[in-house]
Amino acid sequence: MSLWDFLFPPVCPHCGASVATQGDWCESCFTDLLHIRHVPNKFLHYVEDVCVLAEYRGGLKSMIYDVKFNEKKEQSKGVAPFLASYNLYMKYDEFHIVNSKCSVIYDYIIPVPSSERKKAKRGYNQVDLFFINWAKSLQNIDNKHFAWLDCLYKFDTSNDMWALTNKERHQNIEEAFVIGANYKDIELKDKTILIVDDIYTTGATIEAVAKVIRAYKPSKIDALTLASGSF
Repeated sequence: MSLWDFLFPPVCPHCGASVATQGDWCESCFTDLLHIRHVPNKFLHYVEDVCVLAEYRGGLKSMIYDVKFNEKKEQSKGVAPFLASYNLYMKYDEFHIVNSKCSVIYDYIIPVPSSERKKAKRGYNQVDLFFINWAKSLQNIDNKHFAWLDCLYKFDTSNDMWALTNKERHQNIEEAFVIGANYKDIELKDKTILIVDDIYTTGATIEAVAKVIRAYKPSKIDALTLASGSF
């Protein structure tokens, strides 16, 4: 047991039951929240597939909120078992990746960025905290794929999405993203892309990001989010 765990005994983020280490969930709560599913195609335009890992409620909702707004970076560890379940779902293990037996192997994993103002205020982009170590673990298996590509820039002209209607969300975010100045010559043609984000609500953010990436003519754009409510 680590000193941190000794001083602050780890508990399930959802129900408060004792667990082995920080970031763990009790089996009951994890099973209740885990719900791997795909957004119906009728909602998708620039992105081909959006996979959601869990229900946006209870302890997972609180964890995401605390990481985003309460500077509790350490709670981002709680996403690990959900991403491990995604690995099982996609057959992302050494045997299947090395032998190209996965349904999709992505060339690049691209995080949805925060605006510079929000990133400066928090000190980080929460999407990086949630996904970057997972991406690195995949690239440790296959260093020719799964590269983390933080190539997007978000203008600080949009309002907070949580306060807007569905129509306002799309209008607010539509032109908010561009490829960053240092990546203008990036070669994405015929590459497979996975966009990662924390929450799927209306799809406005992911569609806006995918629209920008689509101009570089990749062969495939999918997305992965931690959580969503009902579609």
